Amino acid sequence: MVRKIVSLAVMAAVLAAGAAGAQDKAKKLYRWVDKDGKVQFSDALPPEAVDQARTEINSDSGVATATVDRALTPEERAAKDALDAATASATKEAERIKQTEEAMIASFQNEDELKRSFKIRTELLQQTLDAIEAGIGSQRASLASLLADASEAELAGKPVNPKQASSIRELHVEMAKQQQMLVLKQGELVDLDAELVRLVNRFRQIKGEGAAPAPATPAPAAPAAPAPEQAPPAG
Repeated sequence: MVRKIVSLAVMAAVLAAGAAGAQDKAKKLYRWVDKDGKVQFSDALPPEAVDQARTEINSDSGVATATVDRALTPEERAAKDALDAATASATKEAERIKQTEEAMIASFQNEDELKRSFKIRTELLQQTLDAIEAGIGSQRASLASLLADASEAELAGKPVNPKQASSIRELHVEMAKQQQMLVLKQGELVDLDAELVRLVNRFRQIKGEGAAPAPATPAPAAPAAPAPEQAPPAG
């Protein structure tokens, strides 16, 4: 008898839970804006509203219980996937750089060793800058000579030698490339100074020295790249 009463009680509880669940489901309302811009309310979503942004509302309290964004178009989905992939790649690269820096810092016994390493890198980069500047100077001298010859030919009423005109154009292009490289390397030199300051501070954090931040090394002013001379019109 007792077992029968317990079974009936369990069945009643299950039925009550099912009824409550069905009642809760029936009390959900949806609010969305249709294709004509009109606000719609319904306890069931029509097929054309499934992909629309909507708000789910408790019909008893009138309180919004959830918000669903509209479905993305194929183009938007592709853009989101690309952004997610780029973000994941950037995060992975940042972690790789952090691990590389920590491994590099661990290889130095003290701060002076770290600074000496950067001094060598700075000197090598400065040598590259000097070589580029020397190359630009040599190209400028060659260009000046070619331009002078072309000017003399024009003053004498003669056409500029096609080979000479071609050399002038090629020198202009090459000088522009070298000047761009010069600006790039000058930027790398500035970045190297900033990197040294950051790594010294990181070194102190890892080693637990707790020293004051390393002062920034004043970066050399980048000279303005001179504009290449204008080539004379080919005769």
